[in-house]
Amino acid sequence: MKSSCTLLPLFLACSVSLGAVACGADTGESGQANDEYVDGDDPGGKADSANAEAKTAFFGPKTFYFVRIKGWNPSWMTPESLEAERTVSGAEVLVYKANAGSSLHCQDAEVRDADLVYSTKTFTVRTSGNFTNGTPKSSYKIGFEDKEARMLGMKALNLKSMWNDVSQMREALAWSLFQEAEVPGPRHTYAKFCINDRYYGLYSVIEQVEKPMLKDLFGKNDDGNLYKAYWEDLGPADLSYRVGADGDDSGKQYFKAASIDERTYQLKTNDNDDDDPSYQTYDDLARFVRTIHGVDVPGEAPAKFDTDEYRASVEGIFDVRGFLRWAGLNVLMGGWDNYYRTPSNYYLYNSGKGGGSDAFMSDPYFHWIPWDYDNSFGIDFFGTSWQYGDLVDWRKTNGGQKLPLIENLLANRQLRAYYLDHIDYLLDTTFRADWVMGQIGTEGAGGHWDRVRKAAFLEADGPSDAPHTGRRFSNDQVYWNGYKQHELDAFGFKTLGIEHFVKMRHDSAREQLKALRQDLPEGASGVTFPDGPTAIPAL
Repeated sequence: MKSSCTLLPLFLACSVSLGAVACGADTGESGQANDEYVDGDDPGGKADSANAEAKTAFFGPKTFYFVRIKGWNPSWMTPESLEAERTVSGAEVLVYKANAGSSLHCQDAEVRDADLVYSTKTFTVRTSGNFTNGTPKSSYKIGFEDKEARMLGMKALNLKSMWNDVSQMREALAWSLFQEAEVPGPRHTYAKFCINDRYYGLYSVIEQVEKPMLKDLFGKNDDGNLYKAYWEDLGPADLSYRVGADGDDSGKQYFKAASIDERTYQLKTNDNDDDDPSYQTYDDLARFVRTIHGVDVPGEAPAKFDTDEYRASVEGIFDVRGFLRWAGLNVLMGGWDNYYRTPSNYYLYNSGKGGGSDAFMSDPYFHWIPWDYDNSFGIDFFGTSWQYGDLVDWRKTNGGQKLPLIENLLANRQLRAYYLDHIDYLLDTTFRADWVMGQIGTEGAGGHWDRVRKAAFLEADGPSDAPHTGRRFSNDQVYWNGYKQHELDAFGFKTLGIEHFVKMRHDSAREQLKALRQDLPEGASGVTFPDGPTAIPAL
């Protein structure tokens, strides 16, 4: 059995067969390539650095791509037919660097051989997502299950359709803000997508949260447990403390379903039959939840949360500052499809402490990783004015959903001071209408609008014609409601213009801070911003 992949300009050129790799520039001193981390190896050296640099280049701020699948079975080209993971013998996926201003759909003339970034004939395709799965313009996941045919070590390429986002730019803005705030998370770029000669439209490309990304973020601490939060066997992933009738609060309280795919907290690493069974007990997650609830801290809640002992205990197991930076940005952006409102749609990663130790079960250290930001910046399904959301009491805004993680942390005066000081810093720097609109840019300025405009308009034949890709928005709506920031009230939800939302949210947050500063004056945390990323503690 053989597989072939090509990684070309931007990265490297290589041909691969099982058991042997020959790559021009990414070999160690021995000449053996070592740029994969899929088996838990951590070889270090030049290849690790080159692979990380290549991914940084791929997800660069002005990048744009053309993803094409050739030779695909024509009967498997609808969202319904691709709900199940499909593979076609002889089909090929190709990824090219592309010109965002091109007026071509799927023609080969759009790209040159020199623009080829990656190709493989070993891949799968399926639809993905919750809100978008099964919609006329679905999101797609191109999977690279063959370890020798992965793109930059990634198991999948996530193509998100931006189904609810008339602007086509909300995800790009969110990930830019998170990067500025040193919140660990995936990276973003854009691509046109075609299967055979059919144009599927403009897509957001989101980095897969998996081992290579963990390697980039946490270095040698990439072998730990990664959990993704859903709404499944336990209901919402609200991080409530769970204890059995016999007083047992171990990991077995955090799942009922035998299948990981049916659980609220789904283990995404160390989940194979040949992995250490102790890693699959959820005991590390149980310890994390026990700690954030202050079970071992003396006193009664909520008073015990406002103690140095509680703060030290949570900081000993969790990147609290990274989480609070996420929380402040999230509440400003009105990103509700996560812990704020659903609650689900986020990741928790236990890296463990120290440098590359495999003792992450006995010495856990968790990190918050956000996910999915097309429902933000003024998109609303619930009749909620997210631009006026309470900065501290999220339950006032989210319909009363209890959120013990944010509530318990903000009950601590010192942690609340950090959270508020960081929000103040955001309002002074990046969460401002001029900064956000600078990212979007005017036509010809090279901002996000220039990246999406042509590819989005190619989805329909005219300004008010129905898009042939199945996108729900006309080109006029993308322009007037997305780029020109007019409000949209259609399709069962309401969308504010991004600029209008940011201005209202900025003013509302400033007013709330005035009242909150009576108790905690500006600078009460003693931290100088920007702050982060948080170093992993030593064992």
